[in-house]
Amino acid sequence: MYVGISPLRISFAGGGTDMPEYFNNFDGYVVSSTINLFTNIVINLRRDDSFQAFSPDYELHHKVSDFENLQLMQGTDIAVAVIKHLNYKLGADYFICSDVQPGSGLGGSSSLTVNCINTIQTIRGENYDSKKIAETAFHIERNLLDHQIGKQDDFITAFGGFNLIKFSKNDVNVIPIPLSNSACEELSNNLMLFFIGLTRKSSDVLLPLLNSIKNNDEKTMSSLHTVKDLALELYDSLKSNDISDMAEIMNKGWKAKKQFGTGVSNDKIDKIYSSGIQAGAISGKITGAGGGGHILFYCEKQKQPKLKEKMESLGLKHIQFKFYNGKPKVLNLYEQMKKH
Repeated sequence: MYVGISPLRISFAGGGTDMPEYFNNFDGYVVSSTINLFTNIVINLRRDDSFQAFSPDYELHHKVSDFENLQLMQGTDIAVAVIKHLNYKLGADYFICSDVQPGSGLGGSSSLTVNCINTIQTIRGENYDSKKIAETAFHIERNLLDHQIGKQDDFITAFGGFNLIKFSKNDVNVIPIPLSNSACEELSNNLMLFFIGLTRKSSDVLLPLLNSIKNNDEKTMSSLHTVKDLALELYDSLKSNDISDMAEIMNKGWKAKKQFGTGVSNDKIDKIYSSGIQAGAISGKITGAGGGGHILFYCEKQKQPKLKEKMESLGLKHIQFKFYNGKPKVLNLYEQMKKH
């Protein structure tokens, strides 16, 4: 039995510039970090060549099938697509779950795709490096599952840590940001994450953005250039362990992101944001593509109880998190048991 875990993420600046339709022409930059929330997959090898899967997130049992007849089903579609792409025909039972709800803006789909690839390749003894895992995951999501997403989530999860990621036509470069422990802790202590309660497919929100980029829409392109500049500005600050610009950049980034399309925000999200600012937060942003999921606030420690009280009065749930520097991991429980 094998257990794979892969971290979720928070992107702070540059989201949208990781779309190939943008970075193939202009280069894209994203500042992001993995966090200590995870997708989880348990793979129990069977004595036959059949596939079976359970997804508590979707309350789904994917009944026993052979490899040739495997069909995509919501809740197990990512695992099935990975199995098909890797041509992994050994029988197994899969248990798939996440620390957050699907469609909640923390990169869960990409985390799970990376997780499945990493775990299956570990079982095979064919360990991919982080870049190959990320590129394979993006190909599966974008081209096989038709998720109209950007490239950042697969790379964030596969590499782990706090990074500036540069996307260009022919390559992706992951540049670690060496935040000191004290700066990292201070930043973490000033951030509060809340689950709004609305979930959505990120590709549904990103499709209008993709079309606007293709059509070279002036307002959209200007906004994308702005968020890219903000990512580089934030990187310059963070690599010097200066977190003083984070709040302002988050605020500017959120304003620019709302220009991407009508699906990024809505009346409920706007009300939550303004209520958060009135309750003491300095700035905030929706995580992920927008339209729902989680909202991240920058709020000084002494004002956080009031912010939490206000958000909970609006029906939001406070989500505790810390930054996580590790990569996806796979544990072989059988080998662990033999050691004891």
